[in-house]
Amino acid sequence: MQAFTLKMFDPFNTSGSDFKFLSKPETRKQLFPFKQSKKSNRFGMYILYLHLRACEQQYEKKRTKRSALRDSAENLFNDPMWNQQWYLQDTRVTPSLPKLDLHVIPVWQKGITGKSVVITVLDDGLEWNHTDIYTNYDPEASYDFNDNDHDPFPRYDPTNENKHGTRCAGEIAMQANNKKCGVGVAYNSRVGGIRMLDGIVTDAIEASSIGFNPEHVDIYSASWGPNDDGKTVEGPGRLAQKAFEYGIKQGRNGKGSIFVWASGNGGRQGDNCDCDGYTDSIYTISISSASQQGLSPWYAEKCSSTLATAYSSGDYTDQRITSADLHNECTETHTGTSASAPLAAGIFALALDANPNLTWRDMQHLVVWTSEYDPLANNPGWKKNGAGLMVNSRFGFGLLNAKALVDLADPKIWKGVPEKKECIVKDNSFEPRLLRANGEVTIEIPTKACEGQENSVTSLEHVQFEATIEYSRRGDLHVTLTSPSGTNTVLLAERERDKSPNGFKNWDFMSVHTWGENPKGIWTLRITDVSRRMQNEGRIVNWKLILHGTSTQPEHMKQPRVYTSYNAVQNDRRGVEKMADFVEDPTTQENLSAKPKVTEGTSSSTDKMGDKILSEAMLRLLQSAFSRHMAQNRAPKKTPNEKLNIPYEHFYQALEKLNKPSQLKDSEDTLYSDYIDLFYNAKPYKHRDDRLLQALVDILNEDN
Repeated sequence: MQAFTLKMFDPFNTSGSDFKFLSKPETRKQLFPFKQSKKSNRFGMYILYLHLRACEQQYEKKRTKRSALRDSAENLFNDPMWNQQWYLQDTRVTPSLPKLDLHVIPVWQKGITGKSVVITVLDDGLEWNHTDIYTNYDPEASYDFNDNDHDPFPRYDPTNENKHGTRCAGEIAMQANNKKCGVGVAYNSRVGGIRMLDGIVTDAIEASSIGFNPEHVDIYSASWGPNDDGKTVEGPGRLAQKAFEYGIKQGRNGKGSIFVWASGNGGRQGDNCDCDGYTDSIYTISISSASQQGLSPWYAEKCSSTLATAYSSGDYTDQRITSADLHNECTETHTGTSASAPLAAGIFALALDANPNLTWRDMQHLVVWTSEYDPLANNPGWKKNGAGLMVNSRFGFGLLNAKALVDLADPKIWKGVPEKKECIVKDNSFEPRLLRANGEVTIEIPTKACEGQENSVTSLEHVQFEATIEYSRRGDLHVTLTSPSGTNTVLLAERERDKSPNGFKNWDFMSVHTWGENPKGIWTLRITDVSRRMQNEGRIVNWKLILHGTSTQPEHMKQPRVYTSYNAVQNDRRGVEKMADFVEDPTTQENLSAKPKVTEGTSSSTDKMGDKILSEAMLRLLQSAFSRHMAQNRAPKKTPNEKLNIPYEHFYQALEKLNKPSQLKDSEDTLYSDYIDLFYNAKPYKHRDDRLLQALVDILNEDN
């Protein structure tokens, strides 16, 4: 044996409470069974005499502390609200919790941050001199079509009504590490604003906005649409439709403009986004919302045209979305599908940064192929289509995954999709078919999908069913389409509030649910009325089936889509776990809260006070409208000092009554003129932001 001397610092010379147990001689003797020299205590050192029995060279090993999973992300940026952006980072404190993450951090770590990509937000203006936006502002992507000038700066008013566009733009391009607000998804991208909603909206204004500078702008983000009232059927006018077509053919030097659209906030009104021709377009990427609980929010609409989902607000206690706000402020209360679409636009900007040659159809294929089913699996309605893809009318193909999308978009990996083909199937001998209450019209459509022709389709993308249907009560119609592979898709669900006798005239019902399937075979269309309203009657006048897709299978679809667990490991160290057996329609969880949670953020106190005043003003008007709506003997009673509470189920009846404010002119309520100025005469297109509506519901439910 060989003896040698080892010098080491005294680990026991400490007064820290964590080390008290080591100060006991018996403990030291157990942990360190060697003889201690009494000459070594001057400098807190020991001379150790050891007898060496074996020797092995040591190497450094990489180890990661198994502490809270957010440790690695929480200090990435110095922006004060970064740690409130729960949807951009893995904020779990234990791996057993649900994962909330759009997977952008691994993309940023590759240096992909949206550089050279230009996004414009079509909305009510952009506060471009905001500290967190100014560095990334692009005047060439901006215009004011309300006042016909080049400055999209929003019009200020006491209600901060025109905050919407600035909030949406902030989600995309807030500057990183400037100690202001939060971090944009594509924080090095260029962002512009189109002011077009703060005034009368016409087809010409929409077309000018949608088609603005398409050689310069890469992505158009829109969080608006026709009224989400459960009874409107409206789409782009002739000029706006031409602008869409020009954008996808000529935009980005022929690669096609990327149009991102919020799917709508009419869920509580029973609305269906297949009745919205903007989200129902083959040219737009329609984005829905998922809450912090991984559930479909109360405002979300179901339809077969939704392509994917991003996070947003949910129930009253759920966290919302962080962004820039008017007056150089910040907010943590952005909500609705309004907030989901800009997050998606930011992710698509990251993909274009990684691969500028992606076409508009490449982007849609990437979304379909990389969106995640697993984090939303506890919601009902999931089905596997004939191509093996999981799809849902609430969420499309699932939650966006920035890392997976950008990884697949890598120009070294991605093979551009084949040329688009369009095959039209119709029956020239079709005679109008009658439909009555409790009846059904079934149409079988055999097709070879233009086989042997130049426009043959063997791999589907979008499917459109264009029809003219005359009916006495449009909202009672239910339309389904079943593909040759057996995929059953609801093209139109009943809408209780839609009492219109106008039916549908050459309306395109669009579906993405059969994406990747071979369209050859027999398609089955069913149009039914199960309302029991015996007076209902109408007819199916004409129809045609339009198959969009490719003659050959896209390269990435030649291998089946593999679904893995989304909840395995944080960000760039994501692992693969065996997924639980698929359940087609699991029971969803109820996520109701009796008391709304008040979240304190960095919004200005004036803004919060204004919202509260407006909410209370609207409440009193709703109470007034409700009292006039109900018969006197059915109206709720109240004492002189008691607040009149509107029964929840009649809330929208009262709200609908306010759409005819002339009925309130004889009201003693002095708020009538304020209502006319602030609400009734507001722009015809409603922002897809549920904040005011949610505040009203909160107040209505306070005492319930």
